[in-house]
Amino acid sequence: MATIIQLPSGNWRVQVRRKQSYASETFLRHEDARKWATATERRIDLGEEPVKRAKVDPTTFADLVDLHMEDMCEAGKAPGRSKGFTLNRLKKTIGRLKHKDLTRERLIQFGRNGRGKARGR
Repeated sequence: MATIIQLPSGNWRVQVRRKQSYASETFLRHEDARKWATATERRIDLGEEPVKRAKVDPTTFADLVDLHMEDMCEAGKAPGRSKGFTLNRLKKTIGRLKHKDLTRERLIQFGRNGRGKARGR
């Protein structure tokens, strides 16, 4: 039987221990956690290995922005016009940067460039 507990963050943690197999995952919604637990138990009963959810390995800043927007929508809090505009602008201007190339100076420059355009300079 699966154990589903709510974490302090509000996410749901599922642990499946069955036939000397162990699998665990974290979900935003309880219903997703329950479905994954049932499917995982079924796989173990059939003698198959438990499958982890597909993890996205973000390589660029744009990937991180996309993941953030997806998470917001899944949580039922889609970004508003202002935040959506800012996130899309971030993706267009510095989205191609790799994590290691994203520095404090680049973010400051992004802010300064946007401030000048907003005032009509």
